[in-house]
Amino acid sequence: MKCAKFSFIGFCLIVMMTAAAPLLSAEEVEHVRWDIATVPCTGPGGTYPCTLNPQGSATAFAADCSLNIASCSFITMTGSGTFVTPETGGSSRHVTGGGTWQVSASCVQIPFPPPGPPAPDCAGGVITQGTFVVTELLHWQKAEPLELPVCESTECLTTDNIGNLKQATGGLAVLRVAYSDGTTGILTLACNGLPDPPQVVEGITATKEVKLSNVAIPGVNVPPLPPDFKTREVLVPVLFWYTGPDIYFVEFHVD
Repeated sequence: MKCAKFSFIGFCLIVMMTAAAPLLSAEEVEHVRWDIATVPCTGPGGTYPCTLNPQGSATAFAADCSLNIASCSFITMTGSGTFVTPETGGSSRHVTGGGTWQVSASCVQIPFPPPGPPAPDCAGGVITQGTFVVTELLHWQKAEPLELPVCESTECLTTDNIGNLKQATGGLAVLRVAYSDGTTGILTLACNGLPDPPQVVEGITATKEVKLSNVAIPGVNVPPLPPDFKTREVLVPVLFWYTGPDIYFVEFHVD
């Protein structure tokens, strides 16, 4: 569990195995519940004890956040749901759930912690927002080994308000989603379990078509566009990703 590794309060995505009635034979499927959640930790320096709560949020950033330009675009998502998948992997349409999304822009570069309201003279703010539903599981992979820290109850006490803490593990789920504005995309949920190396990502990535103005900026467009190039708003595919510190924690719970 990544929350045991770091000393600041984060946002968690909780994914757990549920006891729902199987859609396939019990030997062939895994029943998984996922939640974007919050995990406040009240110990010294933001360590144990911690509490896993539902109804959190997670943010991922677009490529403009890493460029020396005047804005940083990002998507913030909430949600929960379930899916059923064969143990051998593969896709599944046995899915439920969804949540909300909001695409915004800030006048600063990649902000840590997540951005607040833009400055008064900033052209940023909310670009578009709505809801989404999960339509398909594309991939589910459970991390190994499944190990939890050995802690004394008074020193490593965690309250799980979503499921059974003993079922926690790292893992990765890739979901196809439908947005309320008529576009579709991919939502990836990833959890770095406690023994996993730092190469295993923690957080979310998302793809989303967004209506943005195209640009003619010297040094950005290569080769340069004509000086009289007319900019206009177009619907473009944006990959929102996150490779910074583990602010957005993810947890999986497995039967």
